[in-house]
Amino acid sequence: MSIFSDKFEQLKKADKPVKSPEYLQQVMGFTRISRDGIFEISKGRYSKTYRFLDINYVTAGSEEQVRILQQYCKTVNAIDVNFKITINNRNKNMQEFRENVLLKHKDDEFDWIRDAYNKITENRILEGKQGIEQERYLTVCVERKGYEQAKAYFATFEATLKQNFAELGSAIEPLNAKERLRILFNFYRMGDEENFHFNFRKCLKRGGDPRNDISGGYMKFYPGYFETDRKKCRALFIKKFPASLPDTFINEITNLPVHSMTTIDIVPVPKDLTNRILQKKYLGIENDILKQQRVRNKNNDFSSDISYIKKVQKEKIEGVMDDVRENDQNLFYVGVNMIVMADTKEELESITETLRNMGNGRMCQIEPHYYQQMEALNTVLPVGGRQVSTLRTMLTRDIAALLPFNVQELNEKGICYGINQVSHNLCIANRKNLANGNGMVFGIPGSGKSYFSKSEMLQVFLGTDDDIRATCCRTIFSVG
Repeated sequence: MSIFSDKFEQLKKADKPVKSPEYLQQVMGFTRISRDGIFEISKGRYSKTYRFLDINYVTAGSEEQVRILQQYCKTVNAIDVNFKITINNRNKNMQEFRENVLLKHKDDEFDWIRDAYNKITENRILEGKQGIEQERYLTVCVERKGYEQAKAYFATFEATLKQNFAELGSAIEPLNAKERLRILFNFYRMGDEENFHFNFRKCLKRGGDPRNDISGGYMKFYPGYFETDRKKCRALFIKKFPASLPDTFINEITNLPVHSMTTIDIVPVPKDLTNRILQKKYLGIENDILKQQRVRNKNNDFSSDISYIKKVQKEKIEGVMDDVRENDQNLFYVGVNMIVMADTKEELESITETLRNMGNGRMCQIEPHYYQQMEALNTVLPVGGRQVSTLRTMLTRDIAALLPFNVQELNEKGICYGINQVSHNLCIANRKNLANGNGMVFGIPGSGKSYFSKSEMLQVFLGTDDDIRATCCRTIFSVG
């Protein structure tokens, strides 16, 4: 049990959910929205969501990984308000995919080849991650007296945020109202992603509720799972953490080829409050040790040392105080919650068992939110609220173990160059967008250099009006 489990109750306190909602819109966790993407989640509380790009962490060298972890710790320390990081395994936007990747007909004698090539490309999508792609969001929540004050805070906050993410090698952008509603639409109306349409001006004119545009048919909550008109869903959380956790754990549980949404809720504890509580806790342990020694002295037991439990508690609190004072470590409340989705109840149970086994392999206990499925749903979705209080204390370096980065994707409007061996997604790129679009193909004999070059030429021939000039050159080097 954490030594701070009896402190900071006000920071740990969860938001109050709507009791017995009469209709689905009341479940969604926000009341009003603005054009620039600021949501009012309750009176005086506002949130804004940012989308950030993944970076090559898994494939980086050890020195580069250490640099990324240090910079990530710096980024986390720089945020002094409640925030959450969300990893969304959502359906790939097939309409956008078809426009950017699939070859378009030109009404010539080669359209049959384009159809065959497009079929192969779509099969690659389904074989990789079953048409699922990841997006990452950062949602920040602040308490202000009004919308204008919240807007001013976010404007100042974004400048520092963009700089910190740029130093990580990533990029971050704010989402407007339409883009935030699209995320919720993709969850509530999974399968209809291409049918999302929202016009803020028209919605404002007719005095409508934007929640009506994203709500599904129905939702029904049970003690251990809930249903929508499209999916069977379950909200889970990490109940117990081990003493140490690898920095790839979040990637392991989010890389399952299933529809899911994983959120890391982080509540910073002010530095002065942290120091006061640590000192108070330390004095309490010292007082317990003195009482223990007095009792032993009365029993003429002058040589006995303090008990093992008190010794461990004292060493632990001293270590935390040194980290906070000397190593720029801040204290946070942290909770990891997730929602997994499936077509059937049997499939949902199988996914849940897989996640539990993965957690057990890392000495983590993953459990469903019994009798709190609706509250956990509003906690996981990138709206800004937190209606469950399954949090534990962590220092900055502990949060670094929950690193949300995996590997960078190549997803442009261009040519398919193969499959990312880490994420199993297609690599789509356009060399003409680079400052220097030239390229060379290296490889040992038989590795597929010729096939790779011919595949690229075929896509250029079928999908563009560019000229193709092929030359063959073979050079033999001799060493004597």
